[in-house]
Amino acid sequence: MIHNTKRTIRTIVMIALCMALTAGLLPVQLNAAVRYMPDVTADMSHADYWAQKVGDPDRVQVSIEEIEALNQEIWKTSRETRDLANWSKTEYDAVAAVKGLLSSAKDDADSCYSNGAVFDQNGQVQDEDTLYAPRIANCQDPTVNIEATEPDMREYKYAICTTRSTLLVFPTEDQLLDTASDPDFDLNYLSIVRVNEPLLLRTTSADGQYYTAMTSGCAGWIKASDVAICENRQEWLEAWDYPSDQLLVVYDDKIYTEDSNFQPETANRKLPMGTCLQLATEDEIQGLISNRTAHNNHVVWMPVRKSDGSFEKKLALIGENRKVSEGYLPVTTRNILKVALNQLGDAYGWGGMMGTNDCSGYVRDVYRCFGIDMPRSSNRNNGVAKWWNLEGKTDAEKTAFIKRLPPGAQLSFSGHEMLYLGYEGDKLYVISSVSNVRMPGDTQNTRIRGGVINTLDIWRENDRTWLSNLNYAEIPYYLSTHADPLVSIAAAEVTGIESKTYTGGELTQELQVSVNGTLLTKEDYTITYQDNVNVGTAAMTITGAGVYTDSVERTFLIEQAENPMVATGNAVKLRVKKLKKKNLTVKRTLAMEITGEQGELTFSKVSVDCNKKSAKNFAKKFVVGKTSGDITVKKGVKKGTYKVTVDVTAAGDDNYKAATAPVVVTIRVR
Repeated sequence: MIHNTKRTIRTIVMIALCMALTAGLLPVQLNAAVRYMPDVTADMSHADYWAQKVGDPDRVQVSIEEIEALNQEIWKTSRETRDLANWSKTEYDAVAAVKGLLSSAKDDADSCYSNGAVFDQNGQVQDEDTLYAPRIANCQDPTVNIEATEPDMREYKYAICTTRSTLLVFPTEDQLLDTASDPDFDLNYLSIVRVNEPLLLRTTSADGQYYTAMTSGCAGWIKASDVAICENRQEWLEAWDYPSDQLLVVYDDKIYTEDSNFQPETANRKLPMGTCLQLATEDEIQGLISNRTAHNNHVVWMPVRKSDGSFEKKLALIGENRKVSEGYLPVTTRNILKVALNQLGDAYGWGGMMGTNDCSGYVRDVYRCFGIDMPRSSNRNNGVAKWWNLEGKTDAEKTAFIKRLPPGAQLSFSGHEMLYLGYEGDKLYVISSVSNVRMPGDTQNTRIRGGVINTLDIWRENDRTWLSNLNYAEIPYYLSTHADPLVSIAAAEVTGIESKTYTGGELTQELQVSVNGTLLTKEDYTITYQDNVNVGTAAMTITGAGVYTDSVERTFLIEQAENPMVATGNAVKLRVKKLKKKNLTVKRTLAMEITGEQGELTFSKVSVDCNKKSAKNFAKKFVVGKTSGDITVKKGVKKGTYKVTVDVTAAGDDNYKAATAPVVVTIRVR
């Protein structure tokens, strides 16, 4: 009876709770909700939210051939990357290699220590020698005599990574921490190495546990237990060097192969974003794989390290619904967004530690899914890919510029890089793997340590926004020689064109250029002029800059300038005694002052005025030379003051109008 009563009470409570929820008396959300950065909503975590803002998000931006050309340029020009498939060196000098390693290890120790890596894995502060001396010493290959005076030529080892691994600064798992309480930030890490990634190996560590290794994008120490040595270069190439359509590419943040007691060497293998595995052919699939059929699975060749450290490969299965692609993904806006958003919420991993990514590793891994082999560090491509310098631009100019970039463009400032997603109003959104940010209004950093979406309004530790710090933008899938793919100005509306008046110098225009209703800034285009000095029709070519491409041509008129002639009359004196005997001539240079005239001068008498009313017919006594401008006063002129008005005409030329000015010359006869 008591038991039934308790059950009845429990039932009544549950009914009451349901009624309260239905009536809105209690909040429906009973669990902790996903948190977002300021101005970020849940919808923004999905690729389609951003893709629908783009005109044609499924258009293929570049071809496989263009990507191959891009990679070739990256390998040729970047100091960090190398074309392993065409690596021609077969030998190296072990003495020189070890000496170089020891020297660089000392430099790395100084750098790490100066950057705060003063704590050991136990969180204890150590002096530099105590902390780094054993690490440096372990860089010495015990089989190499660094005192030797002759080269010690040895062959490269061709190897394949068999488990998700990491390249390290020093050959050790002992941590180098810059904060005693933060074991998740180890400066010994450099870059991740994926399953089936090829490596070139040289020397070993003193303890024999590590190799020095080169991947296509980085070099460092790798655990010997994580790699398998191929018998020769041919076996090595056959493990990984395949056309895109023969590869299975992982584009999720990470997937795992299934557990298997039957074939544990290929089981539970972590395959991070960008992992490429060889697809098996129908002829290679015989019977069971890992003791089961291949139904609803992709069949791939998985690299395996044998007990003696040598390489072999075995068939393995990957479920068809995993985020994988048979061949590199086509470079479309939607695909870039899908891949980029897969790492939302993942932990931040400096140098690839903890099986995850830092900011530059994240960007690199996104574009590996499309077959682009970007350099490891944020110093991208050495100008190979299409990029723009944002240094010196205002926030408003940067905002206008970035809005025209495609989603997936890389943005960066010193110490951090990110991928652009799109905008809402004047807020620009990016995604990145970030360590710390300064929330607006805060005085201290917030430790994010993960993959997040945020606006460029967020602050850095220097109390400036990410937007104001931005100095670099790049479209990673475009060569620098590609035409800008964004906005053509060929149909731009150009206003503000005015006729100009000849000045003798080059004449320009203050234009307003609009594209699709957007007023461009002067940073968005350049103007070149032709025939813009002399009178006639001047031409100008307005050429897009930055994200604006193509050009548009316009003309404007240059009209004749007013003739700048200035003419004034002088006063001259003549002796009446001389005029009794002969005519007298007043030279133009005495009678008039004429400056600035353009074109040939001509002169014509207009009138003669005299203060002696009794004088008759005196006008005929004054003659002006048509071309000379000299004034001849004929004999017999009486005493008096005569005002001779002369029209002075400058004929002008191609650039100046003709002009006529009346000049009054005062001739006093005494």
